[in-house]
Amino acid sequence: MAVALVLLSWHGDLTALGIVSGVFLLWFAAALGWTYADGDEGRHALQRAYNLTFGWGDGF
Repeated sequence: MAVALVLLSWHGDLTALGIVSGVFLLWFAAALGWTYADGDEGRHALQRAYNLTFGWGDGF
């Protein structure tokens, strides 16, 4: 994801940069809400949300 964001900013396409960043931010927020609803709290909830966002399913 970092490579994609750097390439988008390097080419000056700020609209696409905002859209891609926003999608990942919303996905992370949804995953964090899901982990809290599952009963996880604190650091473990953040780790699961990170895995769900960037690990594509390793947080189950």
